[in-house]
Amino acid sequence: MAAKRRRAGATARRETKPVRRHVKRAGITQRILDVAEDLFGRSGFGGTTTRAIAARAHLNVGQLHYYFDSKRAIFEAVVGRQGKEVTERRRQLLDEAMAKYGRKGVPLAVLVDALVRSLLLAEVRRNGRRTSLQMQARLFTDPDETASEVRANIYDETNALYVDAIRRALPEVPAKTLYWRYYFMMGAYVWTLLQPGRLEAISRGRCNPADMESAVREIVPFLCAGLSAPA
Repeated sequence: MAAKRRRAGATARRETKPVRRHVKRAGITQRILDVAEDLFGRSGFGGTTTRAIAARAHLNVGQLHYYFDSKRAIFEAVVGRQGKEVTERRRQLLDEAMAKYGRKGVPLAVLVDALVRSLLLAEVRRNGRRTSLQMQARLFTDPDETASEVRANIYDETNALYVDAIRRALPEVPAKTLYWRYYFMMGAYVWTLLQPGRLEAISRGRCNPADMESAVREIVPFLCAGLSAPA
């Protein structure tokens, strides 16, 4: 009987070791991505080194490469995580709006609000951290070809969904003109993320650039006016 208990105990220990290793590895991977998100947000893809990421994550470069084989792999994982959060939120808001308004068509203001809200008002993650808004802005403005490729893979599909919905809301605006205006709209909300200090300087402290609720409230009518202006 005692021998059976010893064998059962040994089996249980062997089964729990892989689980513990998996949990430990997942925790380290999460730490690397959190650190890399901050560094890429500050310095972009080209300005961030694997050595800097490893140092901030309390690893050596060899340990870092055990989890990710290159800086691009880390970047793609960071952007993929963020992109999934933003695009899932965009899809959810668009689906809810389409279910609510049905054949009448979704009003332009609702579409624009959903589009910018998903980026400017990042959801809190399960670990309590918020998506780095600076990293999101960097992704849209980083001239590195890697950033451009990764950005297209993640955001092009939901952009197409919103362009189609906005075209239905503004049938009188020629398609070519609407594409230009959608492009200008992207520039407006990315600038809001990338250069918050300029708002504080221009307003002489009257506007708080960290108040993203106010940013959404102010930017939506501005963008709607531009999108719907006479062609």
